[in-house]
Amino acid sequence: MLAGSATALARLLRAQRYRFADERGLQDGLARVLEGAAIAFAREVRLGDAGTIDFLAGDVGIEVKIKGGLAEVTRQLFRYAERPELASVLLVTTRATHRRLPLALVGKPVVVCHLLEGGL
Repeated sequence: MLAGSATALARLLRAQRYRFADERGLQDGLARVLEGAAIAFAREVRLGDAGTIDFLAGDVGIEVKIKGGLAEVTRQLFRYAERPELASVLLVTTRATHRRLPLALVGKPVVVCHLLEGGL
């Protein structure tokens, strides 16, 4: 699987079950899945003034959210999408409302990977 495909990464991540009590626990579970699939990634990557994204897999930025409103998350992903090192943004979330994100920001694809509400 190519790290450059946010859609392929979303399929991989969505096919798994996760046990977590908080966002960090979900991030740890996602890291295990990426490692198991031999996908190279970095955690907590600083994207200049845009802030720190949870994962970078090739040119796909992966942000994890179990809280936060749609407007807040959209603003955060917009800042990330402005960065030249990202070709697309993948949001992994437990919030159904986040599925209403735009399909693209700054001309870059935004893929939402919606997991079940809450942890197992």
